Amino acid sequence: MAGKISEILQIQQSKWLREWQRYMVREKLLGKKALEVGCGCGYIMSNLSDMLDITGVDSSETEVDCARRRGLNVIRANGEKMPFHENSFDIVYGNYLLMWNREPEKIIKEMFRVSRRYVVFFAEPYWKGTVYSPDWLKRLVEGSRDMIKKMNGDPDMGIKLPKLLEKFTKDFMIGTIPLYSSYMRMKEMVDFEISILKEKGYKIKKGEVHLFYLPTFWTIAERSGR
Repeated sequence: MAGKISEILQIQQSKWLREWQRYMVREKLLGKKALEVGCGCGYIMSNLSDMLDITGVDSSETEVDCARRRGLNVIRANGEKMPFHENSFDIVYGNYLLMWNREPEKIIKEMFRVSRRYVVFFAEPYWKGTVYSPDWLKRLVEGSRDMIKKMNGDPDMGIKLPKLLEKFTKDFMIGTIPLYSSYMRMKEMVDFEISILKEKGYKIKKGEVHLFYLPTFWTIAERSGR
């Protein structure tokens, strides 16, 4: 994350993703020693701390200090060149990580280097593919994509994951996250996204919400498949 998004948004994202990420660790991944790249304040680490022995890295001093104040094992390091030996971790993962990096292949290559089994991306969005109803929500989608681009991010990184990963391995699973467990939760996400846009100066007039689904992709890649 490297200071790209606010702590409030990190907290909200960790709430949305908690049960899904715990399911993935429990059902799809073997091993206990893990590394989170771009950990920010460490809210995903906290979600999984009873299941994994996690070290976090982030390039932002502010984010590292935030995570350490929360009692987490985090070091300051650049994700493209991390201070670990090859095969140091069972699981190396990122969460909304690649969307904030201009050279994602370098991050992926380094993640494979320090992993002995899995490289995992828990969440990368595909804003352009958002499904919504009614039509006023198009302004929310367009505003969010524009805002992310202005922050030097890629709002559609999720759809690019297969092409990026196949340069390193053919052995990976990919899917989309079932982000919404209820109609009310879907509406809560719309309200939250509107509040973020308004803070950034975007004018969004809220209307009724019938459907809002942001495709958010996950991948689990096996290092052995390289």
